[in-house]
Amino acid sequence: MTIEELKLDMKWWESKRWIFNCLVCFFGSLALYKGLSQCDYSWSISDTTGVLIWGIGANILYSLGILLELFDWYYLKNKIGIRNFRVFLFTVGLLFSCFWTYCSAFLYLIGHIW
Repeated sequence: MTIEELKLDMKWWESKRWIFNCLVCFFGSLALYKGLSQCDYSWSISDTTGVLIWGIGANILYSLGILLELFDWYYLKNKIGIRNFRVFLFTVGLLFSCFWTYCSAFLYLIGHIW
């Protein structure tokens, strides 16, 4: 892999980041809406801070895709061929992140009802 190919790989991952962010935000908002509509909860600044930290953390974990490709290229000399699995990795990571965000946000709010 050349530096140009690596740049193209990074561009591929970064071009999909907005899809990831929109879907994770949607599922998080859906969980918050459902949770807040079922309980009497007073939203606070610490909740807003938690949502922002969650979003930053999700984007850091999203960056593992390009880091795995870089690791495979530099250290393993493309023995694994992660580039061939990137659509699969993106899809699985996206579904997991949406599921985890939905469940965590909903359970956080439901925990305040009990």
